[in-house]
Amino acid sequence: MLKKHRTWLFAPGSNARVMEKATKLDADVIIYDLEDAVRLEEKEQARERVEQHLQQNHGNESPYKVLRVNESNSPFFLEDVKAGVRAGVDGLILPKSENHSDMKIVDERIASIEQEEGLETGSVDLYPLIETARGVHNSYELASACSRIKRLFFGAVDYTVDIQTTFSEHGLELRYAQSQLVNSSYAAGIEGPIDTVYTDIQNERGLKKGTEIGQQLGFKGKMVIHPKQIEIVNYIYTPSEYEVQEATEIVNAYEHAKEQGKGAIQLHGKMIDLPVVESAERTLALIKMLKKTKM
Repeated sequence: MLKKHRTWLFAPGSNARVMEKATKLDADVIIYDLEDAVRLEEKEQARERVEQHLQQNHGNESPYKVLRVNESNSPFFLEDVKAGVRAGVDGLILPKSENHSDMKIVDERIASIEQEEGLETGSVDLYPLIETARGVHNSYELASACSRIKRLFFGAVDYTVDIQTTFSEHGLELRYAQSQLVNSSYAAGIEGPIDTVYTDIQNERGLKKGTEIGQQLGFKGKMVIHPKQIEIVNYIYTPSEYEVQEATEIVNAYEHAKEQGKGAIQLHGKMIDLPVVESAERTLALIKMLKKTKM
């Protein structure tokens, strides 16, 4: 099922006010965070806050909801997962994802909790957050580890530390990892990945450039850490009027050619075959869904 996936806004689980505000913003997805945004001594209290918030907002028209749990080897992990499943999250983001076997274990644990809660097995999506060189290297295995994995996520801040460089405005140090995650995702047959946060909140020019590069590389959305970043990212990941018009012409021309028994055709001097048509159809499906949900 096609869902809005352009902006994924972090909301710290330790801050009830921010979580409530996030539901009223234009982000497509809220990431309730129990990991980096929460101090060690507040982990359990934050978990309770998130679960309470989600239960209170259950069934309303708030955005798609996911929970970033603590690492799978942490003492908080299992209770984080239980709280998220009980509270009805749509998916779980697993930080520091690195290998196939860990995904299998996490998948089995989620399935067990789903069964305990009377939910259909596989009802909760799993999103590996790749933040290390090993995770990038193993990204195809991670993407294909189990059927509940729908997307990969890229965490560049920890990744740059792991490869002993710095997170820069131009982002040159990220290109290999970004391309690898995009390629691994499509090779595994899952949806396009979600790009890293841009940490310089005041630098709108840098955010715009970095988001455009990610979109061109094949990412399908971006994590954001501040409400002011939402508009820029939504704009870049929304098909333009020109793209929609071009896609419409491609689909119409192809349908007309098919009625006449033709395969590949030319439109405005460009060769149009089935892969181009499928791309155009995805563009039209996305813009239709965005208009239906008022962008």
